[in-house]
Amino acid sequence: MTDEKRAGASADPQIFWLVAWVLTLFVACLVLDTRHNGFPYFYHPDEPTKVDQVLTGEWNFHHPMLLLSATKAAVEMLGVVKSGQPVVEAGRWISAVFTAGAVVALALLAYAWRGWTASLAAGGALLLHHQLFELAHYMKEDSALLLGTALSFLAAHAFWQKPNAGRAALLGAAVAVAISGKYIGAFMLLVALSVLWCAPGERGRRAVWFCTALAAVLLVVNLPLLLHLGAFEKSFGREMQAVVHGQRGMTRSVPHTQYWNIFRDNSTPVVWVLLMVFLAARWRERRTVSLAEWLVIAFPFAYALALSFSPKSNDRYFLPATAVLTLLAALGAVDAARLLARWMPLRWALAGCAAGLVVSEVASLPPPLDWHTFPEFLAAFQHDDNADLIVWIKANLPADAVIAKDSRIQLPDPGNEKDRLRFAPMPQKILADRFVADLGTMAELRARGVTHLAVSASDYGRFLMRGLVPQTGERESFERRKAFYEELLRDGELIFSRERGAVLYLHPGIRLYRMLPAED
Repeated sequence: MTDEKRAGASADPQIFWLVAWVLTLFVACLVLDTRHNGFPYFYHPDEPTKVDQVLTGEWNFHHPMLLLSATKAAVEMLGVVKSGQPVVEAGRWISAVFTAGAVVALALLAYAWRGWTASLAAGGALLLHHQLFELAHYMKEDSALLLGTALSFLAAHAFWQKPNAGRAALLGAAVAVAISGKYIGAFMLLVALSVLWCAPGERGRRAVWFCTALAAVLLVVNLPLLLHLGAFEKSFGREMQAVVHGQRGMTRSVPHTQYWNIFRDNSTPVVWVLLMVFLAARWRERRTVSLAEWLVIAFPFAYALALSFSPKSNDRYFLPATAVLTLLAALGAVDAARLLARWMPLRWALAGCAAGLVVSEVASLPPPLDWHTFPEFLAAFQHDDNADLIVWIKANLPADAVIAKDSRIQLPDPGNEKDRLRFAPMPQKILADRFVADLGTMAELRARGVTHLAVSASDYGRFLMRGLVPQTGERESFERRKAFYEELLRDGELIFSRERGAVLYLHPGIRLYRMLPAED
C-alpha cells in the first residue's frame, strides 16, 4: 500500500466520526433549543413587531434581514399558518437552527485547533450553555449574529491553514452572514481583512473571491433593505442614536464594566479556571500561535471593550463573546489535562477536564457560590408567572376591581385592540401604561377608582438600578417614577408576588398590591 493510500485509509475513519459528531451535536442542539418554545408571542416586546413584518412584508430595518428573511422563507415553504403564534414559533425554530449551526462551527474550530477532546468539551459546554439555550427561544437576531461570528472564525482558521481563492470565498460568505445577522457583525470584517492581508501568497485574486462572495450573500439576504435605502438609513440612524446616547430615557457613563459582570453571571468558576490556564499556555507558546488563533483569543476582550463604550447594554449583546470564551475554556481543558498528566494517565486527565467543563453547565451550588446553569433555564421555560397571576386574579379579586398595571404585566390592555384576541375576557377593569407611575399619583389613581396596582421588577427595576441615570431632559420624569415605586414597594400591601426569574419574559418579577389607603 502506498503512503498516499495509507494516509487516506487513516483519514477516512476520522472524517466519518467527525461527521457523525457534528450531526449528532446539531440534532441535540435543535432538540434542546426548541423545547418549551410555545409561550405567547406577545410576551417578548420585540417579537410582535417581527411577526407583523413577516406577515405584511413592511420591514422596519432595525436590524439586517437574515432572521426575518429566513423566517419568511420558512413560513412560505412549510405552509405555516399566517398568524402571530405560528409565525413566531417558526421564527424561534430559525433561531434554534442558527444556534445549532454556531455550536457545530465552534466545535469544528476546536477540533481543527486542538483535537477531539477540545471539540467534545466545546460542543458539550455550548450545547448546555444556558445563554445560548435561552436566546435560541426568541425570534431575535442574536442567534443569527452568533452563527455569523462562529462561521467567520472557522472560515478564517481554514483560510489561514490553506490560503486559496475557494476558502477566501467561504470567508466572505461567513462574514456576510455575520453582517446580515446584526449590524455589529461588521466587526468580523476586521478579522477577515487581517487574515486576507497577512496570509502568505498572492492577495489580489483571493480578495476578488472574498469580495464577490461577501457581496453576493449580502445581496441575496438583504435585498429588501437594498431596495428601500431611505427607510434603512432612517432606521440605522435611529439604532446609532440608541447606541451612542442610550434608549427609553436611560443612559449610563462610558466606558463601563457591565459586560464583565454579565460574563461572570453567564459562566462558571470552572470556565474561569480553564480560561486562565488556556491564556497562560498560549502566552508561553506565543511564538507558535497563528494570527487566526490570536484573533479568536483577542475577540471577546476587544468586543467587550467596544460594547463598553455604548450606554445601551443588555446581557444578550454579549452572546458572541460568551460563546467564544466558552470555546477558549474548552481548549484550556486540554492544557489543564497536560498539567494533570504529571500525576495521572493523560487520557484520564483529558476526560476529567472535558467532563468537568460540561458538568459545570448543569451543576449548581447554593449561594454565595451560585451561578446560572442550564437546568434553571430549562425549568423556567416550563412555567408562566403571568398565567398564574390571571388565574389568581379571577379567583381572588372581585369583578368590580380596577387594576393599574405596568407594561410587562400581561393583562389585557384596553388601549390595545390586539389584546382582545390575546386574552380571555376578564371582568376586572384594567388601566395600562408603560409605567404605572405615569397613570397618576396615588391620590389621582385612587380618585379614578383604582383598587389594585400590578407592577413588574422588569419595569420599575430600572429606577432602582445602580449605574443607570436619566438622559438629558428626562430627570424630572425619572425622579417622579422612582419616588412612586419606592413608596409603593415600601408601604404597599402586597397580596400576590412572583420573583424575577431566569427567563424574564415568563418571570418578569410580579407584585400585586392593594391600593394604599388615603391619608387622614
